Amino acid sequence: MNKNIIWTLLFLLTIVITHSASSEGKSSITQIDSLRKELKNKEGFDKIAIQLDLALRMMENDKHEAQILADSALIAAKAANNKNLKMRAYFTLGRISEVLDKKDNSEAYYDSALIITEASADNWYKGEILFRKGVIKHNRRDEIAALEYYNSSLQASRLSNNFKTMGSSYSMMGSIFRVNGLYDRAIEYIVNSKLNYEKAGFSEGNAWSAYLLGRIYSDLKLPEKALEYFQEALDIYIKQASRDGNQNGVAICYEQIGLLNLESKNFKEAHKNINHTLEIYTANKSKYGLSNSHKNLGMIEYSMGKYELAEKYLNESLKVKNEVGDVLNLPTIYEYIGLCLIGKGQTDEGFKSLNQGLTLAISNNQKKIQLNIYSKLTEAYLKINDLKNAFSCQKKQIEIQDQLLSGAANIKIEQLQAIYEIDKKNGQIIELEKQNEINSLIIKQHRISQLIMIIGILIAFLISISIYWFYTKIQRKNLELKETNAAKDKLFAIIAHDLRGPTGNLASFLGHLYDTFDDHSQAELKEILLSLYNSAENVSGLLENLLIWARSQLNKIEFSPAELKLTDLIQNSIKGLKQSADNKQVDIKFELNDQIFVLADPNMVQTIVRNLLSNAIKFTHRGGSVIIKTDFKNLNNASISIIDNGVGIEKSSLSKIFEISSKLHTTGTENEQSTGLGLILVKDFVERNNGTITIDSQKGKGTIASFTLPITQGQ
Repeated sequence: MNKNIIWTLLFLLTIVITHSASSEGKSSITQIDSLRKELKNKEGFDKIAIQLDLALRMMENDKHEAQILADSALIAAKAANNKNLKMRAYFTLGRISEVLDKKDNSEAYYDSALIITEASADNWYKGEILFRKGVIKHNRRDEIAALEYYNSSLQASRLSNNFKTMGSSYSMMGSIFRVNGLYDRAIEYIVNSKLNYEKAGFSEGNAWSAYLLGRIYSDLKLPEKALEYFQEALDIYIKQASRDGNQNGVAICYEQIGLLNLESKNFKEAHKNINHTLEIYTANKSKYGLSNSHKNLGMIEYSMGKYELAEKYLNESLKVKNEVGDVLNLPTIYEYIGLCLIGKGQTDEGFKSLNQGLTLAISNNQKKIQLNIYSKLTEAYLKINDLKNAFSCQKKQIEIQDQLLSGAANIKIEQLQAIYEIDKKNGQIIELEKQNEINSLIIKQHRISQLIMIIGILIAFLISISIYWFYTKIQRKNLELKETNAAKDKLFAIIAHDLRGPTGNLASFLGHLYDTFDDHSQAELKEILLSLYNSAENVSGLLENLLIWARSQLNKIEFSPAELKLTDLIQNSIKGLKQSADNKQVDIKFELNDQIFVLADPNMVQTIVRNLLSNAIKFTHRGGSVIIKTDFKNLNNASISIIDNGVGIEKSSLSKIFEISSKLHTTGTENEQSTGLGLILVKDFVERNNGTITIDSQKGKGTIASFTLPITQGQ
């Protein structure tokens, strides 16, 4: 999604919880009346404090009177020169200005209040003010500034045990991470939010955190875990609705549970769940909610093959969506209307509706919806034997999948990592501050004896050393975890895209070829089979590297060095690549020294040579050449070089080619696929054989990949 759409959705999704988490919430008429009566009987500072409480209670119902009360309280607080009441008055005026959508005024009031809290060390209100400033930055789409304010709010709230505001800050930060696809970080923050809401006894916040965790696990395609959290949130919202009559939380939970049931083809339960939402939105006359319920019912009916009824629901939803200006849901509605039309045999109208939905999804920059529509178009074109358009849609799917897998988020991961590191360091600083306070109290209480003072200082020093030692240990562990996560992400990306995509395509097109075999000439069949052979060969090579690399990561590959004649070893290594070279008319030349014997693991060396030669062939133009050369590098090592005259590599990219997290995946001269895994495997195996590897390349001129191996003793 584009930036405006993401933050609009995030604001709509979280506005209830942020409002509840940073104020006392909407009060009943009885509470307001009680404060009015109390106000008449109070004077001085007590009267000012009650005015401010009353203004906060009234700001949602009567903004004008709330503004008058707060202004009057500020004047009185200034006249009395009471810093605490002045700070509270500025904070209250900031809250009222927020409700009036006067964001600049609100920030000015909050800044004035913040100056006073800094001087008075009032961490409770400091946390509240910083949180509200974060909400303003959030609504202005300034995500980095918002994260910094939420992070600062956490520090102040932690010092004052303000668990409710801590829960809200964690919740907002987790929501930002979730929208940007950083699910592991989002889970961590929202779990922290849930724990703090439980400490504060804030059931609505607890329900919201459970709901957000459900959304995350739903995005991750873990329906059982998602259902567990949605059910937990639903139970809390039902209890709350029995007290205040607000059914909105119940409705959003039933909607998500219904969509999970739809995914698992449990249509009866899905229908039941969405009908619950329909009843709630009908009762509270929510056009937006009703349109969503009709859309969801249309999706269910389509999945059950009831195209007429599905189309009726979808058109009803479309009508209301256009009335309320909700453009984000239109692509999905047009998608399912198109599928219904195709299902009824109205193919042209169906394709028109699908393409209309696709155009809107592209306009909204909704990548996942684009992926869904292209998938449906591919299937539809294959059914009518329109291979050209099917291939075109399949290509678009792969392009969008690449964009999604690249992790292109609206917030740079480096920036988020910086914020996360700040959060960790601040947590450690706070712990040190608390410890220093304890030490100060100990010193003040034991000034009678110089000896006790010295002991206290020594204890503080030893504790600081222990904290530093633990901190250093944690940093090392974090570095190891980061490397492990990078390897895991690489593995998942390869499985999800480079392995699953080609194998799925092979199965799909083999099935299609089987169905349409008699429609093709012998020349066409030969060309298709050659393409399928090349794809299968690429998948085979990828799978072999993937399995070897996975075994290497788990330390399942034993290192078994032996004395080897280098020429024989290289000749054995390249046998499987002769066909690939011949297919591209690439000439493999040898400059081998028969007198070299090395001490190395034969299987590892064969893997090294095979991967380097495969890359050389892949990135050499048809009719080019590759030279394999061996020689003595020095008294202790032999040098093996594989030289090609292919496309070469940019100088700026050379330093990254051995990194597990590198996004450098270049296709070969004839669109051969590359994951970068082979070079990582090569480097690992070369180093395990006590060798070194270097890559020297010039763009457009070719590449020299050289590695060394130890020669046998006495040679």
